[in-house]
Amino acid sequence: MRSLFEPRFIGNLRFSQDAAGVIKEGYDKFKHTVFKFVRNDADIVVLSAKYVEELRALPAGIVNPTLAHAHNLLGRHTNMNIIMTSDLHFRTIQSKLTPNLGFLSKPMQDELIFAVENEFPFCEDNWAVIKPYHLVLKLVSRMSARIFVGLLLCRNHEWLETSVQFTENVFVTVVFLRFLPTWLHNMASFFIPWTWRGSAYIRKAKKLLVPEIQRRRSLWHSTPPDNPGKVDLVTDNLLSWMMQNAKGHENDPAFLAHLEVVISLASIHTSQMSAVHVLYDLATFPDYVEALREEIRNTMKEDGGWQKSSYSKLRKLDSFIKESQRINPPSMLSYHRVVCQDHVLRDGTKLAKGAHIAMAVSAIQNDPEVTSSPEVFDGFRYYKMRQQPGQSHLHQFATTERTLLNFGYGKNACPGRFFASLEIKIILIKLIMDYDFKLSEKGGRPANLRAHEFIFPNPEGQLLVKRRDAEEAFAF
Repeated sequence: MRSLFEPRFIGNLRFSQDAAGVIKEGYDKFKHTVFKFVRNDADIVVLSAKYVEELRALPAGIVNPTLAHAHNLLGRHTNMNIIMTSDLHFRTIQSKLTPNLGFLSKPMQDELIFAVENEFPFCEDNWAVIKPYHLVLKLVSRMSARIFVGLLLCRNHEWLETSVQFTENVFVTVVFLRFLPTWLHNMASFFIPWTWRGSAYIRKAKKLLVPEIQRRRSLWHSTPPDNPGKVDLVTDNLLSWMMQNAKGHENDPAFLAHLEVVISLASIHTSQMSAVHVLYDLATFPDYVEALREEIRNTMKEDGGWQKSSYSKLRKLDSFIKESQRINPPSMLSYHRVVCQDHVLRDGTKLAKGAHIAMAVSAIQNDPEVTSSPEVFDGFRYYKMRQQPGQSHLHQFATTERTLLNFGYGKNACPGRFFASLEIKIILIKLIMDYDFKLSEKGGRPANLRAHEFIFPNPEGQLLVKRRDAEEAFAF
């Protein structure tokens, strides 16, 4: 808010039209302290990155990240408030999904091969036009479904439509309602189609998943597993693990079905956006492609074929993905918290109860004091940083740092970031090795779309694609 006398709707309009400018203006003036700007749904208090560690140590009873996530996604109107009633998804991803990623890479690879065969255009001899946003969305939704609900449901078109369309409707609802004052949200959400569609997809998810949950429970009761500690690639998936970890009301099949859709939203949004941005950037900076292919070939040669441990050796690819995200973050704000009780930080900064706090993640990671020459796209920036003594385990796409907050930081960092990293790499390895990509004749890199603080790859952006020679084909 530039002035105490500036009407709130003017401040919100400025932010909705030029969030990057509003945040940069505030960051440039107050990056070592605090600044505030107006959004129709809240006043957002933006803190300096110097407070990251102090906030990380505070309990949820003082600063709550879950309340902030639900508020950011307008949970009352988008069916996202379920995350405030349970942390089952968080617990299960941490205790089951992430520790078993090595075993889960094989079914993910299999599903990608199936998806590419069914979704990619025929382009053996000629260049074909594709829209990566929509094409990658199909690949990601199929791969995520394979791990989240299992083989029986992952190719069910109703489930695929539900998981994809629910995600789309949530973000459209949020973007639209953010233009309106909060006192109009209840009335507007009753009339706009996206809220109705979102609720309809939750009902469809329950119709699909509740019988499956009941079937699995019946099967478990009749034939207990021989070795409960062993991962079974046929029967083990996120849904089964959530059923095993559920307590109290979390055991309700309808609750589990609803939560599955919400988890799909987080996975599909993160993986799809990042993979599409990388494809746009590879087409924009084609000189990187051969170096990435060489790294993949060398890794296969060293490992005697593709192994589940091979992914961690692709340091150049990991660096390129991370650099792409630095330039194209999913949001210009991160590290959101709602202050649940008045609190004073160590330097005397007062946080008032009810305040929505965040950090300017994009401005921070593009600050020349944090990233040298931030205006330059350097796909191997983080690869070179990891070559330095004592740095080999740092600067990875899925790791969190005090000045790289896209996934948050500390114990409340996004638990699914390791799954997303693996999923993105599986997709990119296959596409980089099997296909050539180039920008369409319409011009340069498709421009990102911005809505409030959110950044999306252009849904209508086009690339040209052609399959490479058969002898270059990649086999997991």
